[in-house]
Amino acid sequence: MRAKLLPAPIAAGKREALLAAIIKSGGPPARTLTLADHGATRYHVQVGALADAVTLHAATDLANYLKRMTGSNFGRLADDNAPQEGPSIVIGLDNRLARALCPSAAFETLRPDGFVLCTSGENLVIAGTTSRGTLYGVNWFLDRVLGVKWLAPDATYVPSRPTLQIDAPHDRQVPRFAYREVLSWEGQDKAFRAHNLLNGESHGPSFEPTPAELDDWDHSWLAKGGDASFWDLLPRDKYWKSHPDWYAGGQVAMMNADVRRIMAEQIVERLKALPDYRKVWFGIHDMDWGWDMDADSRKFADQHGGNPSAPLVDMVEDVAKRVRAVMPGARFAFNAYHWGFAPPAGMVLPDYILVYPMTIQVDYSTPLNLGRNVQLGRSLAGWNVMAKHMLVWDHVTNFAGFLQPTPNIYPIGASIKWLATLPSVSGYFAEGSWATPAAEFASLRVWMIGRLLWDPRQDVHQLVTEYCRDYFGAAAPQLVAYIDLMHAALAASGDVLSEQTPVNMKMYSPQFVAQADKLFDKAEQAVASDPALLARVRQARMPLDFVILVRRREYQDAQAVPGWQLDYAQRIARFNSTVQRTHVSAYRQEGDLDGLNQLLAIERRPASRPAPSAGLPSGDWSDIQDLGLNIYSSARIVADATASDGAAIRMPGDSSVWAAQLKLDKLPREGKWDLFVDVRVAGGGEGGVRVGSYPPMDRFEQVPASALNRGRYQSISVPGGPFVFESDHEKGVYVQAVDMKAGDAVFVDRVVAVRHK
Repeated sequence: MRAKLLPAPIAAGKREALLAAIIKSGGPPARTLTLADHGATRYHVQVGALADAVTLHAATDLANYLKRMTGSNFGRLADDNAPQEGPSIVIGLDNRLARALCPSAAFETLRPDGFVLCTSGENLVIAGTTSRGTLYGVNWFLDRVLGVKWLAPDATYVPSRPTLQIDAPHDRQVPRFAYREVLSWEGQDKAFRAHNLLNGESHGPSFEPTPAELDDWDHSWLAKGGDASFWDLLPRDKYWKSHPDWYAGGQVAMMNADVRRIMAEQIVERLKALPDYRKVWFGIHDMDWGWDMDADSRKFADQHGGNPSAPLVDMVEDVAKRVRAVMPGARFAFNAYHWGFAPPAGMVLPDYILVYPMTIQVDYSTPLNLGRNVQLGRSLAGWNVMAKHMLVWDHVTNFAGFLQPTPNIYPIGASIKWLATLPSVSGYFAEGSWATPAAEFASLRVWMIGRLLWDPRQDVHQLVTEYCRDYFGAAAPQLVAYIDLMHAALAASGDVLSEQTPVNMKMYSPQFVAQADKLFDKAEQAVASDPALLARVRQARMPLDFVILVRRREYQDAQAVPGWQLDYAQRIARFNSTVQRTHVSAYRQEGDLDGLNQLLAIERRPASRPAPSAGLPSGDWSDIQDLGLNIYSSARIVADATASDGAAIRMPGDSSVWAAQLKLDKLPREGKWDLFVDVRVAGGGEGGVRVGSYPPMDRFEQVPASALNRGRYQSISVPGGPFVFESDHEKGVYVQAVDMKAGDAVFVDRVVAVRHK
């Protein structure tokens, strides 16, 4: 590649004369730079003779985009061995011009992703102390100065400017957040990620090869080979039979010295396999479920405010010390998650341990520190005080509905701005819609998050408006109005917008649907003559169509908005066409297109009254249908003639997870409630069905499958009541198949809430 990009060396005398002339042409900066004049340019792009692949890519990318913008031919790259006459755009620091032209730039004080834009005479230098910093400098210049916008992996806005005159750049940029990553389908696109200055590559993407010209990611956190779970480090198949007590309460016995010793030994072996273990924050993470603490862990927690994170912190610190005795300089990371989210009292983390709180409890109707998130925000602020290094793992999609309107865009922006005020927070990882392309406004989130992580001082609403202007063209006013409408509807509804929110949200009212539909009709009209923009508008409309199609019976029956029409044939055709064109592969986490088609095919009827409500006034009971329940794994919503409204959740008999759950924010806001789950079994009658509530993790009622396979639904009382409305998704009700055959199935019709007497 180098031979194709760089010219052949020229004679030494001519080379030195040209380099000297360029340096002499520097000095006091020009007020403006005319990079192109009516499609012609005097400029060329120059790199060092030994520039690496990333720097060469940055330089060629700049030349190519300048040509697309201006029509000017910026020619072949120049280098130190073959400089050219005329003003230079010097890319990178490893060359003979950058420091000579900008002697006071203090490059050495830049952090890895930082860069300098320096004008010297008519020459421009774009350079960081690392190749990645230089690449981001070029991308920043193209974007923030010249107006090129990378809006989606398949959408780049390039302005046409045959005459390109700019104010002479003088800038020094260092990102506020050192680690920046969005794990979504779009965020995993390597070029899109780099163009938007996102440097982190962890989890699955770190296992994928990267072209040499982009292969300079930050792999310091949870990348390939850099993390392990409790049970990875303490294998159950090896130790369970002889030491079941080591796996106390669903996690591990954290105060047990043998547990700690074995975990440390395992980590040492893993660190030895890494190219340079000192560059990694080795991740130690819990099992992704609850924990009923053993006695020793409970005793230690009680000494530190009662928080289960206390034995976790103590264990991680002890394991880290053991490892560092063998592997000096080793660094560690652990997650604060579920039961361990709140920080312990009276403890401090050493410099070599990073904590990454995971916002699984988030209600993204508001920022992380406001509204129902106040306690979550206090916990984040608490970790900020006790840790020197902190990375926040945020949840920025709706895992129960990738294709649902999800108005968390403004709260995400406000959250990043708040996190930027916490001095220990050096990284931000946004877990988004990684399971499918074309989730709701996924590219907008990547673009906006990338900008705010670099500079959180920007106005979030202005960023959204800017994005819509460049991505949706003439339809931008309607798209901005729709995004605003979503956020207003959520605020008015009082809904909890969690990381798993089913489609029965109150915000999807007939009034919201009608207003949103009208905005999209106008948006389509505005871009009807532009197929590319029309396709983008219809992709943005797909989530609204999804909600309308799933809840069509309700909207048709409501008749609350004069003039609104379901127009089923046109809507389903538009929806299916957009799903196919955008390659949607999942409508929720583990919800494939077959499950989506089954859901959309259901013709519902008005639900029959549940048996537990007999004789009660309407205010004393509530019917929470399948659309209000969270479904996981292989569970699906299917047509079921025996169900109260013609649909139910189907769980395969060999499913071992809590595949159908009720979160308590679906209960009426006032009062105490007894809960009943309507369940039936299809199959031979082996095994049973558990209906439980949590926490604790072991509270359930188990009913033999043989008592539930009689062709009709039966109500099972949920233990642990009475229950009250709570927004905390760490609490809930579940249904689980136990020891049933693969061909059998559990059907869940609904949960009935009856006022507690």
